[in-house]
Amino acid sequence: MLALALLVSLAYQGIERNSFHFDDWPNILDNAALHMAHVSVGALVDAARGAFLPLRPIPSITFAIDWWRGSGDPATFLITNLVFHILTAWAVFALLLHILAKNTPPAAPAVIASGAAALWWAVQPIHVQAVSYVVQRMTEMAALFAVLSVWAYLKGRTASRARWSWWALSAVSFALAALSKENAWITPVLLLMAELLVARNDAKLIRNRRDALLLVIPACAAIALLADLAFRGPVSQWALSGYAMRGFTMTERLLTQPKVVLFHLSQIAWPLPQRFSLEHDIDVVRSAASPDFWAPLAAILAWCAAGVALAARQGSRIAGFFVLWLPVTLLIESSLVPLEMVFEHRMYLPAVGLAGLVALAFRRAIRHGGKALPTATLVFAAATTLAWWATSEQVPQWRSEASLYERAVQRAPRSARAWNQLGIANLAQRRGETVSRDHYLRALEAFDRAIALDAQYAAPLTNRGVARYVQGDTLGAQSDLEKAIAVSPREAAAQHYLGEIYQQAGRFDEAQIARRRACALGVSIDCGR
Repeated sequence: MLALALLVSLAYQGIERNSFHFDDWPNILDNAALHMAHVSVGALVDAARGAFLPLRPIPSITFAIDWWRGSGDPATFLITNLVFHILTAWAVFALLLHILAKNTPPAAPAVIASGAAALWWAVQPIHVQAVSYVVQRMTEMAALFAVLSVWAYLKGRTASRARWSWWALSAVSFALAALSKENAWITPVLLLMAELLVARNDAKLIRNRRDALLLVIPACAAIALLADLAFRGPVSQWALSGYAMRGFTMTERLLTQPKVVLFHLSQIAWPLPQRFSLEHDIDVVRSAASPDFWAPLAAILAWCAAGVALAARQGSRIAGFFVLWLPVTLLIESSLVPLEMVFEHRMYLPAVGLAGLVALAFRRAIRHGGKALPTATLVFAAATTLAWWATSEQVPQWRSEASLYERAVQRAPRSARAWNQLGIANLAQRRGETVSRDHYLRALEAFDRAIALDAQYAAPLTNRGVARYVQGDTLGAQSDLEKAIAVSPREAAAQHYLGEIYQQAGRFDEAQIARRRACALGVSIDCGR
C-alpha cells in the first residue's frame, strides 16, 4: 500500500501547482457558504446545506475544510484530491485482494495481482480529470465509498463474528457515496452482484424463494422507472429536465453514448497523452440506422452477454462480476440523464471492473508460471509504464485555464464552449489580472471562433461584449451584449454591463430596466440604484 501511494504520488508530481477551473467557480470559489473561517459543527452544516449541487453535500463539507486550511489556495484542494485518489486506490486493492484470496489468508499471488491491478487503475491518465479538476472530488468520493461499501459487505458475508458491524460499515459507506454523487446510487446493484457472483462463485446461484426475490426487486424497480419515463412521472421530470439546456435531445444522447463508451475504453487501451482533454469532438448520432450507433452497441451487448455467460457458470462468476461491473456502473451517467455528452471522469468507477479483470489475469499467470508469467509481467509493465508516463504528462496541462483550453481546442476544434473558455483564459477575467493588448486580441479571436461555431450560444457574445467594454469599445460592446440578450435573456452579466452602457449614454430608463433584470438574475451589484 505504501508502494502504491508512492508511485501514484510520483505520477501526479506537481499537481499542487495547478489551479481552479470551470465548475470550480460556482461550486467553490463563488460559493460563500464554503468559505469557512473557523471550524464548527454549524459551519460544516452550513457548508452541506449551501452545496451548489444540493444532492452532493459530503464533498462540499470537505471543500469547506480545505478553504479553512488554505484560505482558498488551490494547492490545498488539489493535494486533498490526490489523497482521496490514493485512498480509492487502496480501497480497490482491498476489494480485489479480498475477492482473490477467497476467504483464506492472502497468498503472494493474490497480493501481487491485486496490488498490480490497483496500481494499473490508479495511474490511468483518464483519471487525471477526476483528480486534477477540484470539483470532481465528488467523483472520487463516490467511487471510494461505493468500493468500500462492496468490500465491507463481502467482509461481513464471510466474517465469523462482527458480521453486522461490517454490514453497518457497508451501509454507511453507501450513504456517503450516494451523498457524494448520484452515479453512486447504483451501489445496491453492485452489492447484489457481489452476493450472487462473488459470495456464491462456487455455489448454487439461486437457493430458495428469497434468493429469487433478490432478482425480482431490481426487475420491478427497472419496470417502475420505465413506466415513470413513459408517463412523464416525477422521477423522469426531475432527471430529464436538464435537456432544455443541452444542444442535443435525449434520443440523440442515447444514440451517441455507445460510441462515447467505446472511445473512453480506447483511451484506456491506448493511453497516449494527446488523446486526453477536457473537451472532445464526438459527432452526435441522430439515427439508429447509423453504424456509429449499432456497431458500438453490438460490441457493448457482446461484452454484457459474455458477462452474463460467465455469471451463469459456477466457478467463473467472479470474472462475470468484474465484466458486468463496467456496464452497470455506466448505467446512470451514460444513459438517459442529460449530462455532457463526453467527460473522462465518468470512467473513474467503471474502470474498477477492468482492474478486477487485470488482477484475475495476472494471478492466473503467476499460478501457471512457465512462459505465461514473464509474458504477463512484460505486458503489465509496458501498459502500466505507458499509463504512468501519460498521467505525468497530463498533470501540467491543468496548470492554468490557458494551458487547459489550448489543449481542449486542439482536441475539439469544433467545440464552441472550448473556444469561449480559451477566450476567458486569455482575458484572465477570473483572476483580476491586467490584460495585455496581445491577450485581448487572442481573446477576441477565440470568442469569434466560438460565435461562428454556435450562433445560439450566448456566453461568448457576453464575454466578447464585456471585453470590449473594458477596453473602451462601447459601441462594439453594446452590439454584442444586445445580441447575447436576444439569444438568452437570462444572461445576467450582459444585462448588467448593458445597463452601464445605457447609463453612460443617458438612456436612463433602459439602464434601470437592464439593472433590474440583472438583479433578478442574481448579479452582485447595488440593486437599490
